[in-house]
Amino acid sequence: MGRYWGIMARPSWSSVPAARSSLPILRIRLWLVLGSLLLTASIGLFSALAWILDEPPTVDFSDARPLAEGHALAIADAWLNGRATSLPVAEGVDPQFNESASGGLYITIKSISPLRWTRSLVTGRTLETQYILVDGLEGDFVVALPFVFTSTGSGRVPVLAAYPTLLPPDPTLPTEALEYQDVELLSEDPAPSEVQIRLEQWGKAYAANDGATLRDLADDTGALAEQYQGLGNMTLVGPPSIRAVVTTSTGLVLRVRFSLLPNGAPSGLTMDLDVLVTEQNSTKPRIVAWGPPGSGPALRVFQNRR
Repeated sequence: MGRYWGIMARPSWSSVPAARSSLPILRIRLWLVLGSLLLTASIGLFSALAWILDEPPTVDFSDARPLAEGHALAIADAWLNGRATSLPVAEGVDPQFNESASGGLYITIKSISPLRWTRSLVTGRTLETQYILVDGLEGDFVVALPFVFTSTGSGRVPVLAAYPTLLPPDPTLPTEALEYQDVELLSEDPAPSEVQIRLEQWGKAYAANDGATLRDLADDTGALAEQYQGLGNMTLVGPPSIRAVVTTSTGLVLRVRFSLLPNGAPSGLTMDLDVLVTEQNSTKPRIVAWGPPGSGPALRVFQNRR
């Protein structure tokens, strides 16, 4: 065994030149490896600097699939027809949501189909707003439904965050959906009485599609009455109910609940809207923008002008 190991370990003179001739190749390979490492480190350094100097990265939902579309279609159909739904709702939405079979919109609905949706991450929670197009025999309109998501053993479940919202057939939709406060928390500071009076005037004009009054309540002197659109053929029932009040740099953002009655119908339905009010401490507050629940902080003055 000793002789065998010694024979295997003894170098052959004929192999030395071959070993020397391979040194340049080894040097080339070493420089290639070092160059690759240096290039990778440089790219990483430049990327880190760009990330630090640039805006923080945001979540891109452009290729995502809507998670609450099925829930939105089922709830919109039940809400418009005055039927109960067993789908989960958030605090602030009646657990027996629109249970009365005598409620609803009282129109002939030919089809209900998805129109568009938005999704945002706010304070670690996902808010998704579904816009449903309703083709009715008496006219078309849009239903907006906001959802938040809860985690269960089987995955995330869409939960209706507020009452649905009725919008005109071609609404001015917000570019993003933003959750503010906890869903449906009542504010400790009620809005001024002048704001509540103006909200009731606005609700009547929105239900009746009184564009002139909507324009005047916004004090949008540069618009025509035709540039403001409501629902039409409806009546506001009772004073609106303010569900949340948030002060922003633009004005006062309100979550408001309205009860509407289709003309000639024995009963109606309830909806939520976010409303932006400016000059809220004056004798004539201005209602300058509105949108579905969750859109409040994204509302901009006169954004509903067509």
